[in-house]
Amino acid sequence: MATRSRSETDTFRPIARPVAHHTGGKGIIMRITIGLVLVVAVASAVAIYFKQEEQMARLLANRITLASQLADAQARKAELEELQNMVDSDEYIERIAREQLGMVRPNEIIFED
Repeated sequence: MATRSRSETDTFRPIARPVAHHTGGKGIIMRITIGLVLVVAVASAVAIYFKQEEQMARLLANRITLASQLADAQARKAELEELQNMVDSDEYIERIAREQLGMVRPNEIIFED
């Protein structure tokens, strides 16, 4: 038998490579399922976030409207309290009696134009 040189024998030796294990369809299906679950979870979280943002904007607008209504009601209350104090005075009663009811004091003479 002929002797071969070392370099010739090395070229024919198979190179050791990592063996890819075939996991079958179960591994791929599991990865796809996990991916879909993550996508649905993220989409749900984003949808909830935007819904809450919309609700917050609506509540803020409602709060501004209610604050304005409260200020108007407080101003009206102050006017009514002032009117109540004025109505309880003798001067107001006399003015209404003269202007709206045409009443006069005894021994008072009225001159009309």
